[in-house]
Amino acid sequence: MPDSLRYLIILAVLGGIVYGGAWWLAKSPPGPVEIEKSISNDRLRG
Repeated sequence: MPDSLRYLIILAVLGGIVYGGAWWLAKSPPGPVEIEKSISNDRLRG
């Protein structure tokens, strides 16, 4: 197998893995996250 063809196959496989990971992250539903942060009175007064 010529080196250039092997290089293209490796790039295609790596690109497919990256594309699949991005697709999976975009399609998976995010879990609920609660954010709780206390604010001091000085910040509320301005």
